[in-house]
Amino acid sequence: MMASNSYQLLSLWPSHVLVDQLSELEDVRETLALEAEVFYERHTRTSAKMAHRADTVSMMREQPSQALLRLLDAIELRVAAYVRQAYPSLDPCELAITYNTFVNRQRGLGKWAIPHRHVGNQLVVTYYPRVHLGSGEGRDAVGLPGALCFHDPRPVQANWMLRHENKLFAQTPLQGALFIFPGYLEHSTFPLFDPQSDKVAIVTNVRFTHRDDRGGDQTWSAEQIRAHAKAQIQYPHPNNPMEPIQ
Repeated sequence: MMASNSYQLLSLWPSHVLVDQLSELEDVRETLALEAEVFYERHTRTSAKMAHRADTVSMMREQPSQALLRLLDAIELRVAAYVRQAYPSLDPCELAITYNTFVNRQRGLGKWAIPHRHVGNQLVVTYYPRVHLGSGEGRDAVGLPGALCFHDPRPVQANWMLRHENKLFAQTPLQGALFIFPGYLEHSTFPLFDPQSDKVAIVTNVRFTHRDDRGGDQTWSAEQIRAHAKAQIQYPHPNNPMEPIQ
């Protein structure tokens, strides 16, 4: 019989998910939802998929606002905390971190997101400024309407060992909730069950490179976003649908 302290059980390569409530944005939460609506509707007039294409559009580039800059501040803070805890060998101060933001809106009976990954991005940050689930609101169980669902990333070959484990983790986001998770982690959403449902997600893809090796990355750093926003807010572009902010 082995001694109780003679072995180690290693947890190798876990998938970390950070969940938080952005209480500091409560005063601009609905403003962010309305700005996201404008962005989403403008890009879905011609293509239902365009507002999801973070490689071709970016809300922070196209619609800079004071509310979005506050969201960027909150994202920066949480991404740094995530990196320090999930990847202790990395120093956020030595990374060139870029952000690209788009919108996912689900409204009405049966709307959902198919399983997918954000390939090429180290992290995904999803913020929910508006979550109205209608008659399903407040329920708390797997299968919740509108729940964000994470899928087990382990390969199919391992499933014979894991057949008694749940392969999904689902959590219904509250208004003001933020999730950070790896871009490789497959995820989806459960359908909405009420015609009056309305869920708005502001999604930011996050990429890391070393400060000395930016390569050909076309996404923007927080400093670039803030400089662009300052110029746009002061001298708004005629195609920018948002009013200049004093």
